[in-house]
Amino acid sequence: MNNYIQKLLSFFYVYADELLEKQVISEINKKQISIDYLSNNKKGDIASNFFLIIKKKIIDKSYNFENELKNKVLKISFINNLEISNNGFINFFLKSDFIFNTLNSIINKKIYDEIQFGTNKKVNIEYVSANPTGPIHVAHIRGAIFGDILSNLYEKVGFIVSREYYVNDAGSQIDKLSNSLHKRYLKFLGNEIKLASDEYPGEYLIDIAKNIYLKDGDKWLINNDKTQNYFKKIAIESILSNIKLDLKLLNVNFDIFTHESEIVNSKIIDQLFKILQKKDLIYEGVLPKPMGDDVDWEPRKQMLFRSSKIEDDQDRALKKPNGEWTYFANDAAYHYNKFNRKYDKLINIWGSDHIGYIPRMNSLIKAIKNDDDNYFKVLTCQIVSLIQNSKKIKMSKRDGNFVTLANVFNKVGKDPIRYYMISTKNETAIDFDLDIVIKKNKDNNVFYCQYAYARATSVINKAKELNIYNSKIINLNDFIKNITEDELIIIKLIISYPYLIYQSAYYNEPHRIINYLELLCSIFHSIWNKGKDNESLRFIDENNISRTKVKLFWIKSFRIILKNIFSIIDIDAPKKM
Repeated sequence: MNNYIQKLLSFFYVYADELLEKQVISEINKKQISIDYLSNNKKGDIASNFFLIIKKKIIDKSYNFENELKNKVLKISFINNLEISNNGFINFFLKSDFIFNTLNSIINKKIYDEIQFGTNKKVNIEYVSANPTGPIHVAHIRGAIFGDILSNLYEKVGFIVSREYYVNDAGSQIDKLSNSLHKRYLKFLGNEIKLASDEYPGEYLIDIAKNIYLKDGDKWLINNDKTQNYFKKIAIESILSNIKLDLKLLNVNFDIFTHESEIVNSKIIDQLFKILQKKDLIYEGVLPKPMGDDVDWEPRKQMLFRSSKIEDDQDRALKKPNGEWTYFANDAAYHYNKFNRKYDKLINIWGSDHIGYIPRMNSLIKAIKNDDDNYFKVLTCQIVSLIQNSKKIKMSKRDGNFVTLANVFNKVGKDPIRYYMISTKNETAIDFDLDIVIKKNKDNNVFYCQYAYARATSVINKAKELNIYNSKIINLNDFIKNITEDELIIIKLIISYPYLIYQSAYYNEPHRIINYLELLCSIFHSIWNKGKDNESLRFIDENNISRTKVKLFWIKSFRIILKNIFSIIDIDAPKKM
């Protein structure tokens, strides 16, 4: 399928370079050049701001730029004509045979041929990576869905994708988890217990403790190192197993689970330490006093990483004063481990509460690989608030009061969760209304889009019953003669699909798919509804087979595109509703 929008954009980039070389313009920021293919522009099929941007940068005012632009553009195979509006936008008109042939290529399933910018490249996408200290809850759901759908997008554009989960199974939080579990176990032995304020109060630990008690009796009464190690092992295994099961409810699966404990035991941190030393990025120093009143703080020499020389606002500790590696050191070693696996690109998906951690990790990556700014990218997901009965559900993980993934799944099912978690840009907070997302009307966008697919399927099935669907394929003349203005709008949107996927993957923005999908389905429903009042606008008209076949031609393409989108989002494509 022809990725004509990207081709037009590439043409603008080349032409801008020519104008720079000839010193017709003073400068150009290519990122400002855009092509609008989503608006229902009555003056053209697609539009661009290219002329407007170039005009502002022209040095030689006598240069006949407008005529030269027109002559060059009209040589592009799929452009029929163009007009430059008074506001400086260029309106392009596509050739009818190009539109017809592009629709036909969708029917022949040649959709992703020209957007394979990731061919033979490997990308590692790490997401969720929730601490194995409790069930997956609503705060993790968005990152899980965002990462999974982004992975699907990268596969569509040719990348070999590794989906990875980093298990933080070392450090103080795991010690607290072990202590919390042991106290629950002691309660089964008849002991009175009291959880510390920083321990885990969640009831999920009771079942794990009960299993230990039923299996081992009072074997672990004394809380020594052996007991601690055993309780850590059981807690992590049990909780991680449940995390995997919960994620599978949403069809979120991983290729790789890397454990922090494995990274620590591998001593890869020693290799990284030597590399940073050779680059003079390690020194012994004292960190500035943390903000706020901390009576326990005192200046102590530590082994520090010169991250402030690269991108960070201050240097970061790699070793604690007692000689232990810091959490950042272990995390740095983990990323060095990923670097050694020879990926072409690394993507991390974190919660928005980790934004402050990004500069130190960027600094670390640039220290070990300083020749590619596109190699490592951290994407953050803002919070999700649950709404029920028009009120926000209050949650506190520390108090053990939170809504789990399984709770949400049991209330609404898989499809609404996967759909709405990428319905807005990942950096924008979401209100997830548990009442709206299960409605069977147009207030619920996932239902409305799936309903469009079911309606399109019903048209195809009706045509098959009438033996119209398998009739001889239409030709270009029939297409031009019978297509309506409304249908042309949706057709132009359909054929822009490859560029949408290209953009969504290139900019790491899956929400673009939802914006496109909702617009596409809205136009389809509008055309359907017009047919209720006007027989000549109905999709199947037994008195006008030529017109019906044209409608079936684009409806089949529409249905294929919807099924492809549903596949990427991983929601159902219902044939009946």
